[in-house]
Amino acid sequence: MIKKLFAFPIAIILALIIIKPYYHAGFPYTHDGENHLARFANYKIAVREGQIPPRFAPNLMNHYGYPVFNYNYPLANILSLPFSFLKINYEVTFKILAGILVLLGLVGVYHWLDRLQMPFKAMMFGTTVYALSPYLWSTILYRGNIGEIMAWGLFPWLFYFVESLRSYNNISYKFKSLIIAAFLLSHNVAVLFGIPLVLLYAFLRYKFDRIFWIRLATALGFGIALTLWFWLPAVTEKNLVTVGEVGLVSSFTSHFPTLKQLIVSPLSFGFSQPGSIDSLSFSLGLIQIVLLLISSIMIFKALISKALRQRKTLNNSLRLLSILVASCLWLVIFQLKLTKPIWELIPLVSFIQFPWRLSLFLGVFWAGIGALIWTLVKTNLKLVLIGLLIIQFISYLKAKPVDYFHRTNVDYDAFSQSTTTKNENLPKSFTYLEIADWQPRPVVLTGDVQVKVDYWTGSDRQYTIIAHTPAVIVEPTMYFAGWQTVADFNGEQKQLTYVDNEQIQGRIGYELEAVGTYELRSEFTQRTWPRMVGNAVSVVSIVCFISVLLLKSSKSRIAI
Repeated sequence: MIKKLFAFPIAIILALIIIKPYYHAGFPYTHDGENHLARFANYKIAVREGQIPPRFAPNLMNHYGYPVFNYNYPLANILSLPFSFLKINYEVTFKILAGILVLLGLVGVYHWLDRLQMPFKAMMFGTTVYALSPYLWSTILYRGNIGEIMAWGLFPWLFYFVESLRSYNNISYKFKSLIIAAFLLSHNVAVLFGIPLVLLYAFLRYKFDRIFWIRLATALGFGIALTLWFWLPAVTEKNLVTVGEVGLVSSFTSHFPTLKQLIVSPLSFGFSQPGSIDSLSFSLGLIQIVLLLISSIMIFKALISKALRQRKTLNNSLRLLSILVASCLWLVIFQLKLTKPIWELIPLVSFIQFPWRLSLFLGVFWAGIGALIWTLVKTNLKLVLIGLLIIQFISYLKAKPVDYFHRTNVDYDAFSQSTTTKNENLPKSFTYLEIADWQPRPVVLTGDVQVKVDYWTGSDRQYTIIAHTPAVIVEPTMYFAGWQTVADFNGEQKQLTYVDNEQIQGRIGYELEAVGTYELRSEFTQRTWPRMVGNAVSVVSIVCFISVLLLKSSKSRIAI
């Protein structure tokens, strides 16, 4: 017990070492970091303008707006809100959130290994192996994807949750179920591949244990219900945007790394290019490869040794080791081009964009392998493993971001791009290119009218039009499902029907057929069936969760 008290301080030290690049003034130049900072800004703006939950980023695409929040993992944006409203710089917010999630991941691995009843030294070794996940270091230094950092930090807790279902406590169980909900909002790709991996692990561990599966299914269902406000619109409305047609999805099979890249590529800044020549590192890690080799040899020997089969404790360890090794090998092999025919047969997997993203999940399995190997090998080999661990640690500490930059919150509030690599969340109808012409007022395409703007925001605006002739009006906003314009004409209110043609090009556009004065209000709403259903289910789930907690709390007070 005394030893375990040192675990948390050690985890803090490891986390502080991993996020060392963030101590520098400014923000590291990364692939995605700046985009996420702009999303923080737009999430705050959307909430401030009344979007709950936010789905349409008001200021992106030079104020024409962009429905990025309807499709992309919202957890980091949600957690950024308190910092944003306190006017903390978005760059600092990113660093704080990344640090917390890195620490959370290390603590999660430790707790999972503790549930597996590993010795303290084995747990610390496995946790350190997890801390040296090459994928995480590359993301911190060069890629800057906060969603993947959050998925990395939450993924171990799913394994801990699986192992903790054997000892059931109602209140604790419900709070642990929130882990699933958080993971479901952390990163789309992580959910697509991570949840099946956890279910497979659960099956290999507990087979057909009916009570276990009832508890797991209940928790998973509760997590899905809590997050249905995001997932139902994201899935059912994806046909409204170009996400399934961009090159990163349609040509994802051109981004398989080679086996050589997985083994020897150094930690470095770069990009994944179509073909086998890349400047981005896909390395699995020195200590990780050695652990995989050692464990594979041990399993092979166990399979041909009757003596080992007769030792129950060792058999249990090797059984778990076999599960973890098989998972690692599966994740490595499916990053190679030889598996391309299988990838092409499975629906939805193309949204991974880069098959090397499977390495995100390897850290947990290698942590378990490291802890088990520590319990099975002799002292001399343990010293070798520690030496390799130190070598890899030192090499990673020498890596630095390519550069730093700094911008104010005002700069991020006014970010004029889309925050997605290939504008994959662009509505299919939006073809207007002259977005630099944006002004906070409607545009008159045809007709003789006078315009007076009362107020204008990216999510809501009100203005008056005095039409002397029939007219065609366009608002400088890309049309996306949920926008509605209501006109008050001669005391009668009517929702206008949007039109689109070669002049409007996917913007909000409508016709005013009668001469007279129109009071108009346009707003972005939640009024599509997936959003209304998803929102309602999630709200009911939250109310039920709070009600159960209050009921249990009141019963406890009565008992006292």
